[in-house]
Amino acid sequence: MPLRQAKAKKESLEPLAAAATDAVRQQQYQDIEERRLKEWENYQRSHRSAEMRNCSRAFLDISIGDVLTGRLVVELFDQVVPATVSHFCSLVTGSAGTDPATGIKKDYLHCPLSFIEREHKLLVFGERNVAWVDPIADENFALRHAERGLLTMISYGPHTANYAFGITLAPSPSMDFRQVVFGKIVTGLSVLGKLENLPVDAVGRPLSPAGISFCGALTGSRPSGRWNQSPVIEQHSVEEVADQQ
Repeated sequence: MPLRQAKAKKESLEPLAAAATDAVRQQQYQDIEERRLKEWENYQRSHRSAEMRNCSRAFLDISIGDVLTGRLVVELFDQVVPATVSHFCSLVTGSAGTDPATGIKKDYLHCPLSFIEREHKLLVFGERNVAWVDPIADENFALRHAERGLLTMISYGPHTANYAFGITLAPSPSMDFRQVVFGKIVTGLSVLGKLENLPVDAVGRPLSPAGISFCGALTGSRPSGRWNQSPVIEQHSVEEVADQQ
């Protein structure tokens, strides 16, 4: 086949390949939402007391390598820092949507354990200042980093937190009035011990891959169990849609 024809054929197939890749991705996202609904339903069935149902809780399944290490159940302080909790929940449930530039889901699913900061007694999940999540304001500093197992937003200056969050390994007063505490682990503290003992390199990055293998809400409104189509597709104007029809 002449080179020009081969190039033309390749270019004609590229949209089909992209569409197939997008279809696979959308099905994966749908599978995730169905599983999140099942986790929510299972928790609701096993925690029937009003106290359990009315609190704000989420789960983080932690894996080291390909092995599930355990589940962290976290209680979120939505009465103290509601905006911060809402931001975290949008990422833990995937309801934050997708990045318009890439179509990638804004989600803590597969979020890596980025650093083990032994000096600050902190596990850091995710990267600071990612481009695809908007920063949030430092809501307040009413809660202190006073014990093991507290969740805190990671920032590199005032009002810069967006994606990365930390879990304290011990009281860490050096982070007070700098980072916003928004939750605590109520089940699974033993998992922290397995993570904090992982070997690290010179800057604190784990030498063994670890992170969040699954996550979602356990309380609050019933998840739909359905993945909404990527916002990239929804960006067409009304006039464009009318023209297509």
